[in-house]
Amino acid sequence: RDWSSDVCSSDLLLAALRVADEFKVKLILVGAAEGWMVAAELARRQVPVVVKPLTDIPSFDALAATLENAARLQRAGVNLILSSFDTQNARNLRQEAGNAISYGLDRDAALAAVTLSPARAFGVADRAGSIDVGKDADLVIWSGDPFELSTAADQVFIKGREMPRTTRQTELLRRYRTLPDRQ
Repeated sequence: RDWSSDVCSSDLLLAALRVADEFKVKLILVGAAEGWMVAAELARRQVPVVVKPLTDIPSFDALAATLENAARLQRAGVNLILSSFDTQNARNLRQEAGNAISYGLDRDAALAAVTLSPARAFGVADRAGSIDVGKDADLVIWSGDPFELSTAADQVFIKGREMPRTTRQTELLRRYRTLPDRQ
């Protein structure tokens, strides 16, 4: 069984570890704003941690939160997963990863934190999360650094098929880019 918990403070993180031990469940921590404070223990126990880098700032529940949380967790050996926590705003994940990089997260670790690390944590790494023969092939070719907001997707492949670049929005742009004069 998997059990995930949205916990912030280091005390709550340690309590979650004790509960997981007592009930013998696989733990995936979500939130963990103060995860860096117990990173060695999380790494030792191989507990995956899902964080949203832009929200790792001090709060009433997590006074020791820091924007360096993701980098510190990764350096300690924690299976780090980056998330936007918003399905409707999944496009913001690139910005989340870019900000984590700006606060010390290694670029390769950031890429793994949005690809292979989640696949490993959720038990699907045998068929997703990396580019390997026989795995699902969802791939984006970027015009530059994928974690820079000015970078655009040049090509998108889903299940091995290239997706067309046209959308309703691009067709509307083409249609209404120049409007006829109305005199």
